[in-house]
Amino acid sequence: MVSVIISVYNMAPYIERCVASIQHQTYSDLEIITVNDGSTDDSGAICERLAQADERIVVIHKENGGNASARNAGINAATGDFLSFIDADDYIENNMYEEMLAETKDADVSMVCCGMVVKGIDGHDSIQVSKERKVFSKEEALYDIFARQGNISMSACNKLFRRNLFDKGLRFNNNVIHEDTEAMPRFLDASERIIVINKAFYNYIKRSNSASTLKRFNLRGYHILDSMKEYEEMCKKKYPAVLPYFCYHEMATTHGMLMNLSSCVDARHYIRQEISLRYRMIKAVFKCMKWEGIRKEYKDQIKLIFIRAVLGVRLTELVGGICSRLKH
Repeated sequence: MVSVIISVYNMAPYIERCVASIQHQTYSDLEIITVNDGSTDDSGAICERLAQADERIVVIHKENGGNASARNAGINAATGDFLSFIDADDYIENNMYEEMLAETKDADVSMVCCGMVVKGIDGHDSIQVSKERKVFSKEEALYDIFARQGNISMSACNKLFRRNLFDKGLRFNNNVIHEDTEAMPRFLDASERIIVINKAFYNYIKRSNSASTLKRFNLRGYHILDSMKEYEEMCKKKYPAVLPYFCYHEMATTHGMLMNLSSCVDARHYIRQEISLRYRMIKAVFKCMKWEGIRKEYKDQIKLIFIRAVLGVRLTELVGGICSRLKH
């Protein structure tokens, strides 16, 4: 059985489409757990109504604690052999679980990943999918995400997890908003084999008011950087060949956080965090410079990130604009 966990917070316009895409799967041995995370709209009532019509649906009501907290509540309640996480405003293709379960015949397959169709705000879709079916060891999978090869995304939503991963105590971090990005290295480290299939079954809907597109800075997003030390130590002890690429991942993640902060409307209120991020970036650049392979492979990225760390984003753009005009 597959336990499908849906975190629901003020998703009244979308939850029925999401649940319907799960109900209509070609594989029917499902437990659909909707976790109403303190919604203030009709989401909870809609979940209850859907549960009355389908005995496979379980509804959990809890105080608002965020997406990670809701998923963890779902994990604790799940009884399936496999777990899947779906965001309430997204939906899946009707053969997703049948196709992904077919890859789990061997007991050492801990995780199956499929591609995603990203539905843009402007109406344009993009497909993020591996070019071919691939089988990864945990070390190869960690290299893939740290080196940003694109076969394994940081999202938990396009994956099917064997239940025993969570029996080992794995959970999402309640203190961050980018809980997938924070958790995925831990999930891969606990896995045996990871299979990536070259088919896109998950439809990810970008919305102008979603957590990923809001233009106000959130300190809970900033705190994801606290996990970097843990992952650096993990690589040093268990995956030394992956360590250089982790250093690149740390640098690129910190740079991404600075870019997000600089584009927020309330950026001026977070000068201390900006200075901290730029300091972290400089330290991360020097870590990367220790590895010859990283220096050569990511030379241009390292150069740009170092300049932005020293000058700041706005001054870097100003100087770049002046230089461009002088060339012409």
